[in-house]
Amino acid sequence: MDTTALALRIEKEIYPNNFHVKVAVTGCPNDCIKSRLHDFGIVSISEPLYEYSRCIGCEACVKNCKKKVTGALYMHNNKVKRDARRCIGCGECVLKCPTSAWTRNTTKFFDLSIMGRTGKKNPRLAERFIQWCSEDVVVKVIKNTYKYIDEHIDRSLPKEHIGYIVDRTGFQVFKEFALDGVVLNPEAKLAKHINWSGFHYVSDVFLDSL
Repeated sequence: MDTTALALRIEKEIYPNNFHVKVAVTGCPNDCIKSRLHDFGIVSISEPLYEYSRCIGCEACVKNCKKKVTGALYMHNNKVKRDARRCIGCGECVLKCPTSAWTRNTTKFFDLSIMGRTGKKNPRLAERFIQWCSEDVVVKVIKNTYKYIDEHIDRSLPKEHIGYIVDRTGFQVFKEFALDGVVLNPEAKLAKHINWSGFHYVSDVFLDSL
């Protein structure tokens, strides 16, 4: 997909501002831009569509998914089944199918991850917030987040990273702001809870046994 067009659309909604928010957009499921190290990581995904009448049961897609991706495909009664929980919309099945039984949905979808960060205090990977969402949903959620920051930021600090604001208020408060006025497309899957593990420097692994 045209990542530049989406990035420019997001920029028009949020620029200029003084809040500390990082947004990364990629059209590649390999995540070359490391989207999960940002406050908003947006990965373009493609829904694979399966046409049984064209399938010859060669299992090329199943084997390829198991070898290269998440193992979302499996055989059942000589028919390929897709586990939607495991599918990341990478399109490897489409690329491998010799008979075009797998094709890509022309509708654009996105995987939106939130609150990843680097830094000294508690770096962590972003976690999925909404899967299979539309471009409009992505843009609206990000735009709403600036209202959330304006409401809850600690103004006694020179700046406060959004992830720490979410840590302080809780995910559900952020979620309420982020989804205000958002109309989720029918395919979208929304996270009910998110628990970020993160990296903590305080550890006993380097201490000598007492």
